[in-house]
Amino acid sequence: MDMRLRDDAAEWKALVERLDARRVLDISTGLDALPEEGNYDLIVAQNDPFAGILDEDARAKAIAKARGLLSREGLLVIEGLYVPPQEEAVASAPDGLARKRRLDDGSVEREVWRALGGHQYEIQTNGSSPARVRAWHCGETALRESGARIAGGLDERDFDPWGDRLIAVVPGWS
Repeated sequence: MDMRLRDDAAEWKALVERLDARRVLDISTGLDALPEEGNYDLIVAQNDPFAGILDEDARAKAIAKARGLLSREGLLVIEGLYVPPQEEAVASAPDGLARKRRLDDGSVEREVWRALGGHQYEIQTNGSSPARVRAWHCGETALRESGARIAGGLDERDFDPWGDRLIAVVPGWS
């Protein structure tokens, strides 16, 4: 697997500028700090703060809660954890899917992903205790119920199921 630094801050900044968003909320670090009320033009969710929500109904409720903070014309943009079919097949094998990436300090982080079924994965990073996550998929109830568009990038290019990126663009309540 490719080893590369993740550096997409400029792409997220360009999204904010393109949408002319004045009130922006960043929930990339997690959902615990969601305010009770809001009227945001844009809520950005890099690094998928919804990935740890394993239950489909609970995920739909979390999307609805975040969506409730949007202005009428606002958008919730989620960079969803996505595992394309070719990687899901490898993660289903006994050895799992090994991913490596180089960190800012030059060290290499190694993850082993093991498919558990139902789009859930157990991830073990550098031999640490495993964590469970749930990847997004095109038939996701939370996306369908929220009227989300699925894209392959922040520029809203078409989603490629064989690609490695899923961007969910969730509209505000109308």
